[in-house]
Amino acid sequence: MSKAPEVSGGPRRLDARGIPPREALRSLRRPDGYLSDKVREASRSIVADVRDRGDAALQEYTERFDGVRPDPIRVPDEEIARARKELPGELEESLRVAIENVRAFHERELSTSGWAMSLDGAVVGQKVRPVGRAGIYVPGGHGSYPSTLVMSAVPARVAGVGEISVCVPPGPDGKVDDTVLAVADMLGIGEVYAVGGAQAVGAMAYGTDTVPAVDKIVGPGNDYVIAAKLEVFGVCGVDAPKGPSELVVIADENADPEETSLDLMAQAEHLSGASTVLVTPSAELIDAVEPRLSGEPSDWITLVLVADLDAAVGLTDLYAPEHAHVLTADADGVAGRITKAGMVAVGRWSPVALGDYAAGPSHALPTGGAAAYSSAISTHEFLVRTNYIRHDRGSVSRLGPHVERLARLEGFTNHAESVAVRVRESETREEEADDT
Repeated sequence: MSKAPEVSGGPRRLDARGIPPREALRSLRRPDGYLSDKVREASRSIVADVRDRGDAALQEYTERFDGVRPDPIRVPDEEIARARKELPGELEESLRVAIENVRAFHERELSTSGWAMSLDGAVVGQKVRPVGRAGIYVPGGHGSYPSTLVMSAVPARVAGVGEISVCVPPGPDGKVDDTVLAVADMLGIGEVYAVGGAQAVGAMAYGTDTVPAVDKIVGPGNDYVIAAKLEVFGVCGVDAPKGPSELVVIADENADPEETSLDLMAQAEHLSGASTVLVTPSAELIDAVEPRLSGEPSDWITLVLVADLDAAVGLTDLYAPEHAHVLTADADGVAGRITKAGMVAVGRWSPVALGDYAAGPSHALPTGGAAAYSSAISTHEFLVRTNYIRHDRGSVSRLGPHVERLARLEGFTNHAESVAVRVRESETREEEADDT
């Protein structure tokens, strides 16, 4: 095995034994992507143009990038209804199973009730409410992704979001995929737009004559979509970066080579930008897996030999992948030591593909290392919290002098006086009460 692999056709091999972990990390495939100047500048220009020219810009960019000019931009209600009616019964059943599993999972994490606590005569608390309007991006590219609509829209529905709009790149016929439309109907979403890319993000953020603005944009997309989200952050909310698929498989000599290779190929078949990595202390497993990797997906796979499972876990945490899959004798123990991953699949009976479609947790996961500081799409993505305080005369007289002191320390005289005037009023009232 070479210590500095060359990028070429087929899987790459890396002997990371004796290589500092951060040096090994640099050898794993993860391009600059949405952080590159080229992508950021292009997305910035597109978003600004959509902000300024609205629907005309949407149509021009869709024709330029997707080869069709959407007319109308919004998918008619009857088109959505037709797609649902024509959905094969078995496929609808499978989609319903996925929807119900995702709904059940996210209902358990829901936090909508406010809370309050008494603190020395004062009441402090928090009110939780859903955003009023959410925009969901469903990618196109290599195929259609009705599962992404399920994984993004169901948590929004569970959170109580009242208005949901969906943007989807149109296919070569200028239409949105029928299955995506059918899922929208199953979820009670009647607002679907045949537009994708950075231009869709700009439309959802700023609004156009056809596409109303939203409060928050979520959903995975390519580098230009992610960069566009960064451009509009502050105009509306956005989720964490969710880009090309990533998987780190931690395996030992007990892993089945066929299952391991299929798990790697499954995530690598997302192709462009994908990063699929096997990390193992077993050279024999790598030798057994490599011949089973073939075709274009194998170009996105890296096979890494490490000293032991401790090194495998350490490299995984440094990489902070979208998915981690543990295929070791003590899968639960190894999985419990992983601290930075969007989703961890535990053991041979838990292929990541289950989570991609119907296990329950959303498959819209952070990528590009964002799992170190952010999470999958959840109900929390669509909830906002408002803190509140309510003091009475007694509590302000007790807490006020401390606040006055701290405000004067920082040089904010008016802060101090806005409290002091109330403290004095409270003290005066108390004195008058004593005289009485």
